[in-house]
Amino acid sequence: MRIKKITSAVGLSLMMALSACASGGNESIKNETGASIDQKIHDGTTTKEQVRQLFGDPAQTSFTDSGHEQWQYTFDNSKADAANFIPVYGDLHQGQHGTAKHLTIIFNGDVVWHHSMNSSAVKSSAGLF
Repeated sequence: MRIKKITSAVGLSLMMALSACASGGNESIKNETGASIDQKIHDGTTTKEQVRQLFGDPAQTSFTDSGHEQWQYTFDNSKADAANFIPVYGDLHQGQHGTAKHLTIIFNGDVVWHHSMNSSAVKSSAGLF
């Protein structure tokens, strides 16, 4: 009987740990870095069609004040804080931490004018404290 309870507790802990991860956005930039993007996108040379073939459709498009089209790709990967699983405390406080990646490409006509890739640590929390 005791082995069954231990196995159930381990299984529950594993399920909680696996469900504590979340990611979203354009997975084509998931493993990209500034250096890897610079190898794929060349200002003044790479076309919109080539960018679309590499990364798919952008998450957002807009225009700069000067009329240049701007494409944005994002990918967020986060994990729940371990404290979320502490009885009572976890009911009053929920937190996550992870990485957010943003690829911004500005076009001059059909060709990349400027591009940048940023990756930053993110942390969020909610609850009473």
